[in-house]
Amino acid sequence: MAAALLHCCVLPLSLALLLITIGCVSGEGNEVNNERQSVLRTDKTSRELNQAADSSPVQYALAENHAVGGRKLALFPEVGPITTGWSERLLGSLYSILHFWNSPLDIIRRPSQEKDEATAHGASTPADHNILFILGDSLFDAANNLYLNESNYSIGSYPYGFTYFPNATGRVCDGRILPDFIAEYANLPFIPPSLQPVGDFYYGANFASSGAAVLDSDSSSGLNVLNLKGQVIQFKELAAKWNETLGADTTRQVLAKAVYLFSFGGNDYHSYYKNFYDEDSSPTPSEQEQFVKYIVGNTTDALIEMYELGARKIAFQNVGPMGCIPECKTEFPKFNGSCVPDLLSMPTLNNKELNKTLTDLAERLEGFKFSIFDYFITLMDRIENPSDYGFVYGSTECYSSSSLCEYPSAYVFFDDGHPTQSVNEQLAKLFWAGDLSVTSPYNMKQLFEESND
Repeated sequence: MAAALLHCCVLPLSLALLLITIGCVSGEGNEVNNERQSVLRTDKTSRELNQAADSSPVQYALAENHAVGGRKLALFPEVGPITTGWSERLLGSLYSILHFWNSPLDIIRRPSQEKDEATAHGASTPADHNILFILGDSLFDAANNLYLNESNYSIGSYPYGFTYFPNATGRVCDGRILPDFIAEYANLPFIPPSLQPVGDFYYGANFASSGAAVLDSDSSSGLNVLNLKGQVIQFKELAAKWNETLGADTTRQVLAKAVYLFSFGGNDYHSYYKNFYDEDSSPTPSEQEQFVKYIVGNTTDALIEMYELGARKIAFQNVGPMGCIPECKTEFPKFNGSCVPDLLSMPTLNNKELNKTLTDLAERLEGFKFSIFDYFITLMDRIENPSDYGFVYGSTECYSSSSLCEYPSAYVFFDDGHPTQSVNEQLAKLFWAGDLSVTSPYNMKQLFEESND
């Protein structure tokens, strides 16, 4: 009923605005579609670029990326400086309305739909289906920083989100982030941000916060942030509420069945290295090793705290190749555009120490199971060999403060520190069902299927 009412109310408004602006945008959709068809192969298995009449690389994405969401951003035909005049803002708003009835419609329905589903289950509890909890940084944030920072947050506006959603959602991406795909593969709806005022956490909660670190320190961006400690506190508060409503035994069962997806560490190593760089210095190998042990040790403390509440199945996306992301290449210019060595060595040390630590926990803690996805290797391979995976640009971002590409699916990075939706989907598939070369000792599909006996 709610979805039907929404349809009836919004569709007339969409049509009215379309009639008002038809003189300006008539035929635009056909032009976009024709352009796509002229520059993209229909053979979804080919990794070769389609050599269209206009062979400028930004004009096309590879076929398989188009197949998983290679939408052209907005109605702006030009690629270059972003303007923010009234006419551009109007076109941006119109774009949201004109594309409202595409695949993102289920997202608009989702909040009320979740409540209807929860009611329809009657006496059932979250223990009757898959449950996903998400903790992490900007790679996993699904809007918590929007609630923490309100209007002082550029991620809450165009062009973020517009490859898939009808408007910006607080995700630091052109569309969906990796946890969105994991939820889909687990037959779950989008997991709501924990700070959502009327959030329905029947299927889990997303505690991730952009800028979050393992250490409880202030964000370098000046934004309000939920670090690991704050996210664990929120998890404990949700567990306490479930204890009251479901009872202690059922809550314990729910928390043991759930899968906990983590992404932490990148911001810690970035901040640590920046302190040295600003002093024209670098951390020694022994200093790096000591700091890594400190970060992984604090992470371990959080995991044990959650284990004591009932958490059993842990999935980690390890720290990526920080030194090779566009942001770090720009921020630390003395390397002349090359990767920053210390921001490759520390993540490498972290990932080895994390694997060792989780293996030890699995041996010591009854029922503890884990999965580690090798984000470092899989992302680095796409940076160095983009065409092998259907991309044109491996180390140049689609969106910066002064320019915006047309086809994000041609890029590994959407902005200077975060992958595009196309990359997120590829990596999520590996995390979900990859072999031991990329995710071990379990992949996420196996982790969801594992019993707690």
